[in-house]
Amino acid sequence: MFRQEEVFLGGWQEKTIEAMRRRRFEQMVSQLPPLGAERLEMLTPSALARKLEQSWQSVPRKPMHAQQLSEAFKCVLNGIALQADCLSREEHELVERALILGGSARIEDALELEAARALSLRLWASMGIISGEPYIELESPIVHAVAKAFSRPEHDRMRQRLDAFHAYLTGTLYRVGAMDDRQPQQLILSEVIGAPADGIREEVARRYLWASFDCVDYNGGVMLLHPALADPRHLLRTGRRKPGILMPPQGDLSAMDILPEEIPVQRDLELSIAGGLRSGHSAQDVARTLRFLCKQGAPLDAMEEVLQESLIVYISPSMRGALERMYYTTPKWIECAEHPALQ
Repeated sequence: MFRQEEVFLGGWQEKTIEAMRRRRFEQMVSQLPPLGAERLEMLTPSALARKLEQSWQSVPRKPMHAQQLSEAFKCVLNGIALQADCLSREEHELVERALILGGSARIEDALELEAARALSLRLWASMGIISGEPYIELESPIVHAVAKAFSRPEHDRMRQRLDAFHAYLTGTLYRVGAMDDRQPQQLILSEVIGAPADGIREEVARRYLWASFDCVDYNGGVMLLHPALADPRHLLRTGRRKPGILMPPQGDLSAMDILPEEIPVQRDLELSIAGGLRSGHSAQDVARTLRFLCKQGAPLDAMEEVLQESLIVYISPSMRGALERMYYTTPKWIECAEHPALQ
């Protein structure tokens, strides 16, 4: 989903992937109305018009409120099969759970909340609060249609191709940090949907990427980001429009969040800090967080501060040595605040 611009007042501690997701979750939940208030049928004519302006559906304008509401559902239902096939992984899982539970489900975390937001932009769902907890509710005309779309044999085949593509692009973003969304769009059309490009399919490909990955607007397009990249401004200045960065995925793929050369240095750090961590922290998660900070240009002293907050003891020489090896050997997206990313 598209990120809101952030000011990181707390320094590098606020740039961890966990801190960013926690802030987004809290901010979005604080803005939600009671569940049901944002159903399309409950909106005033002016509110419905604003909703349609923001939505991911191209809905023709109608003069009467009832006509406009009917037209919105007509547009959604006419393309429900292709839209259902090309949901993000989190959207798909959230819709499945809502169908099992009768049309609504509790939102568990920041990723699900962003998926619910994407579903609301597709005009499939509304979000709201019940007893202080966020929920998603599928629009009632959608429930039967999407359940039918999910049961098609071709839906399973499309989801398998999308899963392979998602793993491939996730690994690519881990290597480069950020990239323009136009090449991935073309790969979805050619390798996943496998049909000639037209306006509707191109729109569906874009919406899949925007719902599946963090992204930001930049001069000339949309940039897809690795979720751990807190401040993409330095990468945006490089353009990320180099040709030939993507090739059609080959063979069985799994989502990569670590490079082979990074595995031993992370393992060394895990072993050095195990036994000295605060309750609720795991060595693997702490080392992973530090690796992500390193890749986005955090200085060594900042990484030490973040590590110290996770420990119940002072950083030992062996811990510092393992952290230094990670810092000096990990390939970085951003070498430092004033220099562009490394390829």
